[in-house]
Amino acid sequence: MRRLIAFTIVCLSLSPSLTWAEEPRLAKKVLLVGIDGTRLDAIEYSQAKSLKVLLAAGAYTDKCDVLGDRETKADTASGSGWATILTGKFADKHNILGNDFRGNTLADCPSILHRIKKAKPEKTGKALITWVPMHEFIFGENVGSKLVMDGDKKGYKDGDLKTGDAAVACLKDENPDFLFVYFGNTDAAGHGYGFHPKSPKYTNAIEEVDGYLTRVLDAMKARTTYAKEDWLIIICTDHGGQGKGHGGGAKIPEIRNGFLIIAGSAAAKGKIEGKTTNADIVPTALKHLGIAVEPDWKLDGKVVGLK
Repeated sequence: MRRLIAFTIVCLSLSPSLTWAEEPRLAKKVLLVGIDGTRLDAIEYSQAKSLKVLLAAGAYTDKCDVLGDRETKADTASGSGWATILTGKFADKHNILGNDFRGNTLADCPSILHRIKKAKPEKTGKALITWVPMHEFIFGENVGSKLVMDGDKKGYKDGDLKTGDAAVACLKDENPDFLFVYFGNTDAAGHGYGFHPKSPKYTNAIEEVDGYLTRVLDAMKARTTYAKEDWLIIICTDHGGQGKGHGGGAKIPEIRNGFLIIAGSAAAKGKIEGKTTNADIVPTALKHLGIAVEPDWKLDGKVVGLK
């Protein structure tokens, strides 16, 4: 009997087919959705179903500081806001203080697409946008940035529709590890009709974006490889708004406090405690992608909202 037991143990140790198999690793991917000039209280007041589902299922904050702790002389503008979101650095480093990109130091503040491409060349990143300065200055050439159309010239309402279509096509026909999708009509509606939950055309713009987001999420789930993928979904904004503007909002909570939603199997659930800023988005996305942040990058953010 002892010989039989010993023989069985030896067979088990030598036979790979009888050892415990490791579970297959899922491909880590990130969908970052930027919704310009959007207040979380307006999302909650609206009929934006997908945004509300992500809000309830994941980690979130309604106090994501768009400027940061240091005095940088930056305005609560789209240029400075998106530069911080997409580089992980505040305005005293990228030197974009408003919507004027002259004198920027983006050469020393690479975008997240640049970080991914350099750290892991085998990974693919893509950005679908309609705001020309973001395409030309923050991303630049040869990193996967695509200007879907010029929103300033042709309108962000049509731009959002085309961006949604482009994102659906990308998820269907390509294999992005990181996909950034930008929607701009919410900001245009706020400037035209007021940044407020009780402004119907503002909340309607949010609901339209939510419809495009729903299509993007459906396309993500319809991927033939979806069961082998682990998607982290990050939803953010560059600033809030008050009245019909958002400039000079450093001391106005409705403007300075953006929102952040992080959803997916790797996300925590519930309100994110502690200080959160737009600089936290890059390190959080890189963490999920398995890319270590190097000290010499001098990023200003930290990982938030993950388990």
